Formats: sequence, structure tokens, C-alpha cells
Amino acid sequence: MIIVKNANKKECVKFGEPEWHKMDIVHYGCDVKWNEKKFRFKATEGGQILGTISGKHESGVVYVGTIIVAEKFRGKGVGRLLMERVEEFTKKIGAHKIWLNTGCDWPAQKFYESLGYKIEAKLPNHHFHKDFVVYSKFI
Repeated sequence: MIIVKNANKKECVKFGEPEWHKMDIVHYGCDVKWNEKKFRFKATEGGQILGTISGKHESGVVYVGTIIVAEKFRGKGVGRLLMERVEEFTKKIGAHKIWLNTGCDWPAQKFYESLGYKIEAKLPNHHFHKDFVVYSKFI
């Protein structure tokens, strides 16, 4: 009888790495090296944090997980500066794409579109039963 139970990260990595290498050959036609590098940037003025952005680079693709600007500084270019910093980071590390997601009909949609991001997918009934969209931009 097969039993499914909790596992720790070490067990999953020990099992998964050799198995994924086999599948990399099937999926990509060669052995690939997956890598991950997390990033965090902040926008400041006079020592005060105005906004932050964070995410990760994984094997040629950068994911923006969070971006937040203090309410009183929204609409003043802080978010744009943070996104531009991520684009610089993306180019520096040789990644080719940035992606992120946001809620449908949120103000952030117009912001991302103004930066050249395109809708790549729709995620209906997603976080807290709200519809989301996935945006991406090739760098």
C-alpha cells in the first residue's frame, strides 16, 4: 500500500535532484543547471524607505513577488524606479524575462502596462477567490 505523508526539504531535495536531472534531458534535450537567486531592493529618500521590491531569479527568468510603495508616495515614480532597478538586475545577470501577477482591475495593471508588461495568462478565482492576471516582459 502506498502512503503519502509529510516530508522535509532535505528528503525532497535528496530524492528530487537526480529525478529532475533525468527529466531535464527529456524536457530540454540536455542536462541543465537550475539556479535561484533572491533579490530585494528599496527606494529611499533622506534615510526613509519609500518602497520595496523583492523576488527571485530562477534559471533565466526573474519573478517579482512583491512591490509596495508607501501610500503617500504612490504616483510619484517610486514604483517605476523599483521596477527599473529589477530590469537592470535582470540584464546584469543575463536573464531574459520578468514576470509577476496582480489582481484584475487593480490600479497596478495600468502601471505594469505603462512599463511594457503584457498579460500572459488569467488566473480566475485565485487568491481569496479574486481573479488575477500574469504579466511578463522580455528583456
